Amino acid sequence: MPVDLDKLNPEQRAGATQLDGPLLVLAGAGTGKTRVITYRVARLIETGVPPEKILAVTFTNKAAAEMRKRIEELSPGFGARVWVFTFHAFGARFIRENHAALGLPRFFTIYDASDQKKLIVESMKELGLEDQKSKAGLYVSLISRAKDDLLDAGSYEIHAMTSIDQSRQTAAKIYKVYQRKLDQAGALDFGDLLLKTCQVLRDNPELREKWQNAFTHMLVDEYQDTNHTQYILTKTLAAKHKNVCVVGDDDQSIYSWRGANIRNILEFERDFPNTKVVTLERNYRSTARILEAAGLVIHHNKQRKPKKLWTEAAAGDEIRVQELPNEAEEASWVVRRIQTEVEGGRSLKDVAVFYRTNAQSRSFEEALRRARMAYKIVGAVRFYERKEIKDALAYARVVVNRGDSVSLSRIVNCPPRGLGAKSLELVEEHAARHGLTLWDAFWAHGQIEGLGPKAHAAIEEMTKTFVKLTETAAAMPAGGAMALILETTGYWAWLESELETDPEAAGRLANLQELLNAVKEYDDRRKLDGQPSELGRYLEDITLQTDLDGYDESVPAVTLMTVHLAKGLEYPVVFLTGLEEGLFPIGGGNATPEDLEEERRLCYVGITRARESLSLTYAATRRLFGQVYANLPSRFILEAKLFGSAQREARPGAARFAPTAPALAPVAGAPAGLASAPSLRASVKGFKNGQRVKHPTFGRGVVADVSGAGETMKVTVRFDDGRVAKLLTRYAPLEPA
Repeated sequence: MPVDLDKLNPEQRAGATQLDGPLLVLAGAGTGKTRVITYRVARLIETGVPPEKILAVTFTNKAAAEMRKRIEELSPGFGARVWVFTFHAFGARFIRENHAALGLPRFFTIYDASDQKKLIVESMKELGLEDQKSKAGLYVSLISRAKDDLLDAGSYEIHAMTSIDQSRQTAAKIYKVYQRKLDQAGALDFGDLLLKTCQVLRDNPELREKWQNAFTHMLVDEYQDTNHTQYILTKTLAAKHKNVCVVGDDDQSIYSWRGANIRNILEFERDFPNTKVVTLERNYRSTARILEAAGLVIHHNKQRKPKKLWTEAAAGDEIRVQELPNEAEEASWVVRRIQTEVEGGRSLKDVAVFYRTNAQSRSFEEALRRARMAYKIVGAVRFYERKEIKDALAYARVVVNRGDSVSLSRIVNCPPRGLGAKSLELVEEHAARHGLTLWDAFWAHGQIEGLGPKAHAAIEEMTKTFVKLTETAAAMPAGGAMALILETTGYWAWLESELETDPEAAGRLANLQELLNAVKEYDDRRKLDGQPSELGRYLEDITLQTDLDGYDESVPAVTLMTVHLAKGLEYPVVFLTGLEEGLFPIGGGNATPEDLEEERRLCYVGITRARESLSLTYAATRRLFGQVYANLPSRFILEAKLFGSAQREARPGAARFAPTAPALAPVAGAPAGLASAPSLRASVKGFKNGQRVKHPTFGRGVVADVSGAGETMKVTVRFDDGRVAKLLTRYAPLEPA
């Protein structure tokens, strides 16, 4: 049966029928790029190209499976013979077929991230770097990025020699030992799957000729996400026939942090002369209003190919922009809106909530639990199941109940305190032999044979710490007690010490800060209810909430995820949250132009996931590091020309407060975790440089700088007492003097 091209629009048909030579398909969000790829493959087969001569590469197993299925539907009996792989799956297939050229056994092992870290630790031990064991995660990351950039151990060493970064120089030494151990084990990590493939194709002319002849046509999906090794692999395999079609959207390039290079798609026409370009702009997903907002935002980027999405669909509902007083109220508002959608006939599975960082999920999880609404988190463990959160709660449980041996064994050497596995084994054996709890065995450590002086000293220090905490925490509210525990045990300081060396440390600290925020909000709720806040009661409440937290995949559930993970997905109802300067975009005014453009692309991705209903939310104040901070709304809301539609909600009878602090500075006198909506409206006044002004808290001063206008005006004031503050005039009670 001939391929029915009438099911394609003119642009899609052009992409599916331009079969020879290089082709760039710029496929905007929701424009049917997968359809173009699959119809193009079917058309190639129909014109006589053997399916075994076609290679289609994408990024996820799910996408590859879907592509394979659709090709088979269009070309029954032939589709299964097309080479459809992820990049890494192709690399594994290539290496298995050419293992001898690489000196590898036929059945080599592929190490995952956990295996990598263990081997890195072994390599560090061999180099006498045991004291840097806590940095193993950093070195895994550095070596993985080096392989993405096509740098083997020798090449990376040359690069590191010119770097002033000591971590890179150390990583170069570890890389050499690590790679030797991989080779000795007949093993590869994920980076090797592409690095070694590119190296063999580069260094072995016969193999290069063989594999270039193997495929007369090549297609690459999501080309904007390719890193350097994937770029080189594509160029090498397509170099002979030049029948290469790449499909992607530069406006959705959001993975530079893991090696992706937007230049690969922007400069494709330079790499392959005589490239034909097809631009897909007709969107089949979203309403016209959603597409208009997305277009207004992304138009501010300079590094992009011109395109403008359009649709024949109706304008659709207005986009909601909602300002909430704080992150707790933001989550509550979102949940109330979801309830309204459900009452209107929606299923929970129709709804997605996006946020910029994983730590933001906590407020939404708690609000959904309180509403007894099913949810699932994509790509991350639930907040209270994250390692650092479980560690912190384990500490708290031991403070409340020393008999909790499970919690004690979890944190006995976390952070490291000189109690190794052997020492812990001796203590556990003593406890079992004498029928003691683990705590009692530690308390009687002097009676345990085989423990060294270092272990005895560590146990003595640990038990004294817990005794002291038990005495002091009992008299404190839960929030203060939890903060004291993290400080006194050294857990917080331990993570802080890794900030410059471990790329995951910042995320763990952010999650711990969210835990402190949650406990402080618990304090505030108990106070409003006239009830005491106790650490033990808080732990009990958390346990009960977690018990109700099980998710059955057969039951519709709200989807929670970071915006990064949302690419490629779509939902009828989307909430894009936390749209505040400094959070989304992260870095705000301190971001580089390149980083800001990527943040804008990320916002574009979030907006274009919505099919019918889109809500943008931001918190006027957000608790950070135990303080309440006032926020500027994200520039992306302004760029989408939606700021004028922002709504502010106040519950009847709720208490109100008027923030008196500068933007991005603690709000003076703001009740922490307030459950009501504050009155945040203030007259927008005009100020100019050199003007004398007065502030009820800071006194009199002179305006040193003015930026922004209207509701986003900020002024820098040098007060007469020497203090300098940047104030958001929308909030600050600043008056002419």
